[in-house]
Amino acid sequence: MNPVKVIALADIHQSLEKWIQLTAVVRENKPDFVFIAGDIFPKEEGILNQANYLPLLKQNAAEIKQAGAELVLIPGNDDNRLLVPEIEKADQDGLFHCVADRVKRIRGFEICGCPWIKDYPFGYKHWVAPESPEEKAISPVQFGPTLTISDSNEVEPIPDFEAYLENKLSIEESLEQMAEQVKNLANSIWLIHEPPSDLNLDLCATGDRVGSRLVYDFLLDKQPLLSIHGHIHEAPKYNGGIWSAKIGDTTCLQPGQTDETLCYVSLRIYNGRIENMAHSVF
Repeated sequence: MNPVKVIALADIHQSLEKWIQLTAVVRENKPDFVFIAGDIFPKEEGILNQANYLPLLKQNAAEIKQAGAELVLIPGNDDNRLLVPEIEKADQDGLFHCVADRVKRIRGFEICGCPWIKDYPFGYKHWVAPESPEEKAISPVQFGPTLTISDSNEVEPIPDFEAYLENKLSIEESLEQMAEQVKNLANSIWLIHEPPSDLNLDLCATGDRVGSRLVYDFLLDKQPLLSIHGHIHEAPKYNGGIWSAKIGDTTCLQPGQTDETLCYVSLRIYNGRIENMAHSVF
């Protein structure tokens, strides 16, 4: 079996320039897989205008496909919920693979994705879910009212956030339902936007550590080959350049994202092992 080359990243949503950098990296390195663990749409003009970037994003995705790579992604907490049908259509058209809340078998790997995060201080809450059926984990700090995006693409308040969460599938349930479908967990790859706790992959510029213990426990229990996370852009900058860790036999990545230079991790998978890991910046 030949080695499988991988480029892994998250939080490419800061600008369209990040996508242009990514396509250049793919053309140069010719990976088999490109994994993006959430937050995919640029927001230079604001989250309500992300649809403006659809044609250019599809063009960049097509270039990645033409270079021979399988582009696998999930949305994240800064992606406009109204673009989910466009993501699913692009998946159906074969432009890329979206693995949000589903298992896909691609080139011998079972790949799963969880775009949901536990509550955080920021207002846009569509991608927020309870950690478990028993624990809503509502953040004690809120920077403003709880908000979602209406069907007419307008920001609207959530009148009862606790009731809103009660009607959503929990992160635990999403992860467990996918795990039940995986035939070989030891060879599976997981894109989970929320980073696990206790690994130095979740350190904010404020000094807060905001990762999920539930995600940590899930990875410890299931022991997949690889998990890729995002959400906290600055984590590698403030934790001394740490962007990878191990939970048992599972390799966990949190590439982070800088303001200008594209952050990604390159690696290869050979005989069920992760080898030759390198970060583009740190």
